Amino acid sequence: MQFISIQREDVSILKALATRTYTHSFAHKNKPGVLETYVESAFAKAHLEKQLSAPYSYWYFIKENDTIVGYLKLNTGQAQTEFQQEDGLEIERIYIDVPYLNQGFGKKAIDFSISEARKLEKNYIWLGVWEENPDAIRFYKKCGFKITGTHPYDMIAEIQTDYIMQYQLT
Repeated sequence: MQFISIQREDVSILKALATRTYTHSFAHKNKPGVLETYVESAFAKAHLEKQLSAPYSYWYFIKENDTIVGYLKLNTGQAQTEFQQEDGLEIERIYIDVPYLNQGFGKKAIDFSISEARKLEKNYIWLGVWEENPDAIRFYKKCGFKITGTHPYDMIAEIQTDYIMQYQLT
């Protein structure tokens, strides 16, 4: 398995993967129009291109052999969506493509994130996970994350609540 940095020229591949994985994960639990509005904005090519060139954000395709099985976005410093503390690293996006779910790729992405956080001498990793996503919450708990609070998540058409989960490195 490899974690390959996503480049601006990969934006079409990223857009298709992000749209597909996000829709699969959340379409069944959102009111009509909420998810579509969010996906249209969050995964617009121009928006993704801007994010790909943002300092302190690190995007990776997760590859098994020559196949892209998912993607990962890590943020440090001011790129973090919240807290923005120098000793933290945020996992903003971690998505595995539908045919590769439940095959251990998510755990490998968490392990990679932990390794990167250690290389960067961070003290903790944090992420937000929708309170209506019990499978993801269970997965993160199994990986050693603990719920430490909540924050609002702007889906553009409505505000939802995410749990903040942290993994202590020190």
